[in-house]
Order: sequence, then structure tokens, then C-alpha cells
Amino acid sequence: MDYFRNKSVMVTGGNSGIGLATARLLRRAGANLTLIARDEAKLNSARAELNAISSAAADVRTASLDIKEREQVAEVVQGLIAERPIDVLISNAGVVMPGRFLDLPNEQFDDMMTTNFLGPVNLIRQVLPSMIDRRSGHVAFVSSFAGLIGIYGYTAYSASKFAIRGFAQAFRCEMQPHNVRVSVCYPPDTETPQLDFEDQHKPVETKAIAGNVKPVTAEYVATALLRGMSGNKFQIVPSLSARIQELAYRMMPGIAHSFFDSDVRKAGR
Repeated sequence: MDYFRNKSVMVTGGNSGIGLATARLLRRAGANLTLIARDEAKLNSARAELNAISSAAADVRTASLDIKEREQVAEVVQGLIAERPIDVLISNAGVVMPGRFLDLPNEQFDDMMTTNFLGPVNLIRQVLPSMIDRRSGHVAFVSSFAGLIGIYGYTAYSASKFAIRGFAQAFRCEMQPHNVRVSVCYPPDTETPQLDFEDQHKPVETKAIAGNVKPVTAEYVATALLRGMSGNKFQIVPSLSARIQELAYRMMPGIAHSFFDSDVRKAGR
């Protein structure tokens, strides 16, 4: 984790789940942290926990904002950058509501697309210019396994995470001449409060498909993410099982579809 020592790292969604697990590891590694999330009370709790881990690094900064609100992001992030430039952005914040396409209200569909895709874009527009000026920086996206393979019940969520995948691929090409690194992580189902929420709303067909894979821990994903970033990996798929599934889907999509369709038919019966 020496790669992160003394670096200024911004983590969105840093008050719980994968974001908080990542922040804990970064704190132990000696990074200077800035946590971004909407829930100020949870941010304050996370800040107190992280400051108790180590006093070697600078105090943990927090900012409560909604990343899909472009003007709010610009105002808050520019203020933070004026105090301390950002060396590393880990874009982890996101929202999810499972449901069949026609059952999802337009508002929820739009919220997932704007928060999960345009939210990270809003942040990057603010932190990137100083990275380019310094010819140094790293932008990492936490996408999802649903950003590699479309899953029943996740039309909006998968679309938003596939958008991150395409953006990251094009963005990596643009950043090469500026010496700004880009990584994108695709976690499988992970034991987080978000997964607990999803499980309450998943269609039975989604539960049948997801039931074939045991969730990993947030700490497992955070470790894989930071190791991949420190090794300058572009694509990071934390779980061996997830890597095998993604390879099988890419090489033999027809067979993979048949397994998914079988689970859907069984759940329907």
C-alpha cells in the first residue's frame, strides 16, 4: 500500500460498505482522506472511526453532497481542492433499486442513470484539471459485476454500470498522454447495507440467479481494488468466480444465456 502513502485520496460513498472498507485500508496506509457522501451523520461517524485508526496522516475531511447535482459538486469540490489537491479519486458512490423494467418508475430509472454515471463525471470534471497540470493522478471507478453482464431485474442499474465501463475505456485512452492512471473495478455481490436493501426488492428471478454465487466481503473488494490500483491495473475483477463467469460469458454467450434463462424459468414456475 506504499503507493497511497501521503497521497490525497477522495472516496465517494465513503461512509459505508466498500467505500468505508477502502477508506480504512487507505488510512492505515497513511493516505490523506476526503470522504464524500449524502448522509452527514454517517460521514461524521466514519470520520471519527477513521481518525481513531491512525494519527499519522492528516485529519480526515468530509463533505456532504449529492454527486448528481453538478453545481453543488463544482462548488464543494473546488473548495476542497483549494485546501488540498486530489491525487486519487475513487468513485464508489451509487444507488440501486432492483425491479423489472416496466415496474420501475421513471424517477428511479433516471436516478440510477444520473447518480451512477453522471455523478462520477461531475466529480472528474472538477478534480481532473489539476491532475493534468501536475501530470500525476489516478481515477478509479467502482462499477459492478452487473456492469460486465446484464442481470435480470437490473435494466437501469446494469445500464448505468455499463456506461461507466465504456466511459472508463475511452477515458483511459485520453489520459495516457497526461500520465493520469485509470482503473475500473467490477465487484460481485458484496456484503454491504446496499445488498441488504437490494435483497428486499429483488424479483424472484433475480434472487434465483444471484443465489448461485456467495457474496464476498467489502474488505475483500477493497483490498483487491487498492492492490489493482497500486499495480496500475485497468480492469479489476476481485473474485475468481466472477472472472470465470465473465470470461465464459464473453467467450460463450449462448451457453451463459441458457443458464440464466433456465434459472428464470425455474423461478417463474
